[in-house]
Amino acid sequence: MKLEEIPIYAINAYLYCPYRFYIEHVKGEFEDNDHTVEGRFISQQENTKGQTKNWKKRPQIFVQSEHYGIFGFVDQVIENKEKTKIIEIKKGDASHPYLNDVMQLTAYMLAYAESYNKKIETMEGEIRYVGSNKKFKITPTRKRVSKLLEILQSMRAVAEDPPQPSYSKKKCDPCSLINICLPQKENALKRKIMPSSRDAHPLYIATQGAYIRQSGESVTVNCNGRNIVKIHYSKISALHLMGNVQISTQAMKLLTSNSIPVVFSDILGRYWFVCHSGFSKNIPLRIKQLQLTQDEKKKIEISKRIIEGKIKNQLYVLKKKNLTTKQDSRAILSMLKDLDRCKSIDELMGIEGQVASLYFDKISKKLDPKWEFNGRNRRPSKDPINALLSFGYSILHNVVLSAIMATGLDPFIGVLHKEHYGRTSLALDIMEEFRPIIIDLEVLSMINLGQLKKNDFSENIGGAIFLTDKGRKKFLEVIRKRLETKRYYSLLDSRVEYIRIIEAQVRVFEKCILGEINTYTPFVVER
Repeated sequence: MKLEEIPIYAINAYLYCPYRFYIEHVKGEFEDNDHTVEGRFISQQENTKGQTKNWKKRPQIFVQSEHYGIFGFVDQVIENKEKTKIIEIKKGDASHPYLNDVMQLTAYMLAYAESYNKKIETMEGEIRYVGSNKKFKITPTRKRVSKLLEILQSMRAVAEDPPQPSYSKKKCDPCSLINICLPQKENALKRKIMPSSRDAHPLYIATQGAYIRQSGESVTVNCNGRNIVKIHYSKISALHLMGNVQISTQAMKLLTSNSIPVVFSDILGRYWFVCHSGFSKNIPLRIKQLQLTQDEKKKIEISKRIIEGKIKNQLYVLKKKNLTTKQDSRAILSMLKDLDRCKSIDELMGIEGQVASLYFDKISKKLDPKWEFNGRNRRPSKDPINALLSFGYSILHNVVLSAIMATGLDPFIGVLHKEHYGRTSLALDIMEEFRPIIIDLEVLSMINLGQLKKNDFSENIGGAIFLTDKGRKKFLEVIRKRLETKRYYSLLDSRVEYIRIIEAQVRVFEKCILGEINTYTPFVVER
């Protein structure tokens, strides 16, 4: 197809990866670029104007050049009677301006000059890298304009005759389109399960009375009239609102329209509901998932692997914290071997229960008696350790749930946990292998290091123990850091953040039920 008009930000994508440019902007036929809507252009002109002395500031100005066949929105314009400065803001960091950013800014300057009848000699540009807090002055020299013309010609040539994709670890692995264009000759499994984005992380709001609103393409968290944090939507994988937290309709629309789920829970992290952009359009996947409920053999096989992963990770925790003897390890390994002889889910759950009993028994004997931990109990939690575990598992459940919904799977249809009204069985399944290494390990570390005290807990009128606001914030921060911790992941043969490993494991499950992978492979800490 012929590429008649080029969105200016696509220049950046082209210089980064020509094939990505083809996939995103040519093959996609500009599905996400609504540049023809007059109302959008008019509304941009109504933005509040800031003024400093004789300089006027305007954000998000639409520009278009018929001569060069380009269009786009300028981040910011600052001008007076003699000079016009075009500001391009980048979220990353840099010690020098990159060619793709320079060419993008040059295109904006040319388009602005034509749109508003300015002389190119009066134009200058500035690239601001937020990550490194550095600014670089760019002028539209003849050399840069000539280079831009060559690039635009090349982009149109790519549209006519698309290139074949080639793999580059530095560029491909962090790219959001790797699942689409990674060459088939590369690791097939890696191509299927590569996490979608490495920049986005879950955002937890547990401050009671907080209010989330939209601010441009960012969301701002406000409490008691003070802005606590402002973050761009692209940095958020899921927004978790806990307890008495409110969100504006505009902020909700911004997030859900960008496929970012908003998860609501009570102050203890117990799931209420989730707002998402809608049902998955992947009908074959949903049909396969429903068919799996009738395939008892495959359900048991996947369930075995899930329990196997959980038990191996429980053994890892016991060894890491010096909570097990050789005899205990042999007993756990013996029960692990018994999994393959199981012929029903009930038998599997029986073995899982035996290992869990031994596991928590070893933990309880090593903890200071003042914590009153004598094994697992819940609904309500009767001691601080169980309160921590229950709260942590609720957080982990919501993280897994977000990943499941982003993949298009039905979170209510699982394999190991039976279907019950309102139970997100698949989320409970996938989180099993992560309970010991993300929640249990951090609970033990916080208690042993004295990061949590008895006064970080409280007791309600019904005798249930729960975290105070102060204790909750401490624990959430630790879990957030844990999810961002990198660990070696054998299926990708690289170190990956836990939050991305969870996403990848959801995709492993997806590919397994689609028949693209022979069996489910659990995540086990190896090194």
